Amino acid sequence: MATSGPVDIKVRGIRQLDAGARRLFSNIEQATSHDAVMATANQTAATVRARVPVFTGRLRASVNVARRGKVGEVTMGAGLPYARWIEFGGGRGRPYRTRGRYVYPTAKRTERAFRKHCESDASHEIRSMRWPTPR
Repeated sequence: MATSGPVDIKVRGIRQLDAGARRLFSNIEQATSHDAVMATANQTAATVRARVPVFTGRLRASVNVARRGKVGEVTMGAGLPYARWIEFGGGRGRPYRTRGRYVYPTAKRTERAFRKHCESDASHEIRSMRWPTPR
């Protein structure tokens, strides 16, 4: 059996693959953290506004959306002393609910839509990715 000399193997494109993967992950994170988070928070806020009881409209108007870093936040009742009782209960024949009646349950129902939105954003970023050419 004849043996041949040493074999040289050269792998190309490792640096480009690494840079491209980092860029892709960054693009996915940016797309999902902004688009999906804010779309879901706005959807949750709109649903809460439609569901809360309306007497003067102040409680409905107090439902707000904010973004803190990568987290979307829906708040309700700032400056309204009765908002806590409306949301959580706990007196005058209204049983206490630790997770509330409007904000948390509504946000929980949007969980599936949030995942779907994230998957859609990630798929779009993956399809539109232009990988660097190996040198």
